[in-house]
Amino acid sequence: GDVHIAYNGKENDFTEIPTQDQLDIREGVDYVHLCNNNTIYGTEWNYVPDTKGAPFVVDMSSDILSRPVDVSKYGVIYAGAQKNMGIAGLGVVIIREDLVKPHPANIPVLSELDTMLEKDSMYNTPPCWAIYMLGLVVKWIDEQGGLEVMKEKNEKKAKLLYDYLDQSDFYKPHAKKDARSNMNVTFTTPSKELDAEFVKESIAAGMTNLKGHRSVSGIRASIYNAMPYEGVEYLVNFMKKFEEKHN
Repeated sequence: GDVHIAYNGKENDFTEIPTQDQLDIREGVDYVHLCNNNTIYGTEWNYVPDTKGAPFVVDMSSDILSRPVDVSKYGVIYAGAQKNMGIAGLGVVIIREDLVKPHPANIPVLSELDTMLEKDSMYNTPPCWAIYMLGLVVKWIDEQGGLEVMKEKNEKKAKLLYDYLDQSDFYKPHAKKDARSNMNVTFTTPSKELDAEFVKESIAAGMTNLKGHRSVSGIRASIYNAMPYEGVEYLVNFMKKFEEKHN
């Protein structure tokens, strides 16, 4: 297909989310696609861009259900369940029905959205346990007070961690302030050796998976819906002690 990149953040090391003026969206395109939250670099879109009338297709795998979303602004929202919705093995698609077209012959059956819609998502045996877990998570979110409350909780957790990073001369956050993710907080220590030591000592302190993505290294704290505020407090207290020890 004729793929046109509307924006490439490589020049600024993927630290920013582009403004509307920075997006080069051509007239008459079939659709515009983006990933709403970059788990590797720790950036998140904080606005819905104007796509000049083209259907807007968005991967929300890592921030869906973290805050309210106006679904009417999107043509397609798709997401893996394994971040905020439940367990791996389930994909969720929210699609405007007028965008469901007869599928071409050269795509896998699981990508045939018309087939999935016609068969009520049961063309094949559905992943029952993953669907059941999603139901429990949605019920839990309702019990918390819904997505407005989840938004408040996630912003509070992220603020605690970012506020500490911003006042520290030891740690350096990767993403710029207006582009920061509430789900994935990425940062580094003064050296790669200390990054590795941080991960090692964090494991000894009872924390897991704080090592940054292999393509960028550093440190990444994923603070999805399931992470309580107390977990972020524990991390920040550990970071303070690590900084005092190694600064």
